[in-house]
Amino acid sequence: MKRLKLATGALGLFIITVLFLNCNSSKNTNSAYSFSQNPPFTMVEAYSQKWMAGVKEGGSGTNIYLKIENIEIGTSINEIYFRNKSAKANPSTDNLYVGYYKNEENSDVIMDSDPNKEAKNTPPKSFPFKLEENEAVISYLFKGMDYYFKVSNITEKEILAYPMGNPNNGN
Repeated sequence: MKRLKLATGALGLFIITVLFLNCNSSKNTNSAYSFSQNPPFTMVEAYSQKWMAGVKEGGSGTNIYLKIENIEIGTSINEIYFRNKSAKANPSTDNLYVGYYKNEENSDVIMDSDPNKEAKNTPPKSFPFKLEENEAVISYLFKGMDYYFKVSNITEKEILAYPMGNPNNGN
């Protein structure tokens, strides 16, 4: 009888340990993505710049600029993950890619005692990486496979405030 209690207790302890280990491994969001150490390009410069429109309806946001050189043939820069948001990497000029992040307006969140009405709310998207304020991740396609590269030490330039009036007003 003692052996049965001892075996049952050991089995229970084993199961609890395995469950805790599984929960702990799911917390590290970066573990699902392996970062490449030697990407098929050279990162020259990375900076961000907040912007603000001169009118309320124009909004505000942040742009991130990545100057990338020596891009090997067959490499496609896809997305930039920055400050809990992702954006398409848009080629701007030679070797410059820009990610445009517009600040979201106050969205219409439905708060109601009726769960069917609240179900119409869209849940926030989960962000796949745990990054510092001055870090970003570039996703790129190389020889048919997806890769990720972490960029650190992103500098922030002075805010860009656009004027209130329309510059094409005919004056």
